Amino acid sequence: MGKVVLVESQKNSIGKTIICIKSGIALTENGKKVLLMDLSSGKKKISEYLNVNEAIIYDIKDALDETCSLDQAVIEINENLSLLPCPRIADKLKDITLVAFTKLINEAKKTYDIIIADIDKISSSYINFSIISNIVTVNNNDFSCIKEINRNKYIAQKFNVDLISAVLNRYNRKNAKKGTAMNAKDIHKLTEIDMDVIIEENSKYLNADYDFLFDREDNSFNKAVKIIVEKINLTIFL
Repeated sequence: MGKVVLVESQKNSIGKTIICIKSGIALTENGKKVLLMDLSSGKKKISEYLNVNEAIIYDIKDALDETCSLDQAVIEINENLSLLPCPRIADKLKDITLVAFTKLINEAKKTYDIIIADIDKISSSYINFSIISNIVTVNNNDFSCIKEINRNKYIAQKFNVDLISAVLNRYNRKNAKKGTAMNAKDIHKLTEIDMDVIIEENSKYLNADYDFLFDREDNSFNKAVKIIVEKINLTIFL
């Protein structure tokens, strides 16, 4: 049965979707069969990043509502990577129930080794934490990150999800040194979560395209994704 990973953030435009996609791609390179589920309200959808937006006939909400089967809604990206796309209609993705979410996830787990769900926040009422293996929370190093990371940690612990990873994206090292932003050491101290997944602020990451998603360049983004994937892989044997 497949493992389920939630990738979430309380911030907008933080790079959550790119981290979700690149982690999924990296897992397929390790031989895993991966399904990306797009439940995010972000402006740019996974289907747009992967250049399959025009291939959408049915979407994740159709599958949740049982208007179609899971297989009918899934778009195959390559042999090991598939996508359950977000609706192209802006207000269609609402009124998701816990029952529908649980049923769809359990159906997907029969086929895929890992399901990665790109969501807005882990406080969403439809999430059934009993079927979640990992939570990846994405933030930056502004002062609000402590409250947000600790809030997510509290929710994860409340529902007995032990594996929660924090990703610091757009980490501004210069501001951290000046004291106008948090540094990773202090964030770790105040959250008691390892801060080993850090992506330095870099302008070329802001306009990520299809080629960026699949590249293996030696940079802070791909190094961070490697650590995320290692942590996800640990749960496969638990």
